[in-house]
Amino acid sequence: MKKTNGDRPVAGPLPDYLEFRRLVVSLGNAYVRLAERDRRKVMRLLDQITFGKASSGSLWELWSKDDMQACYLKLKPISQKMANDLRLFASVLLKTGRNDKLALRWLMDELDLDVD
Repeated sequence: MKKTNGDRPVAGPLPDYLEFRRLVVSLGNAYVRLAERDRRKVMRLLDQITFGKASSGSLWELWSKDDMQACYLKLKPISQKMANDLRLFASVLLKTGRNDKLALRWLMDELDLDVD
């Protein structure tokens, strides 16, 4: 990735919209099929990765492959399908350089809308 005058590198091109949307829909379907208790666990886990323990921080901070690996391992006992779909979602964002916490916040909002 190219560096800019700012702190952040320039993000790569957006992933193919239909492929990316398919990943989000797949995550939503897996999420909706979970029991209410498991949905809360998933949201709590995504919230911890997005904001940390203090529930504060910048949405522009980047998350790493290690953060997603930890999330995957914690999510795996809850739902193997959800863990696999989240790993695919994260790998697409990592490849394009759009692995900021805003993307995870957006995902949380999308999943929350699917339930209502």
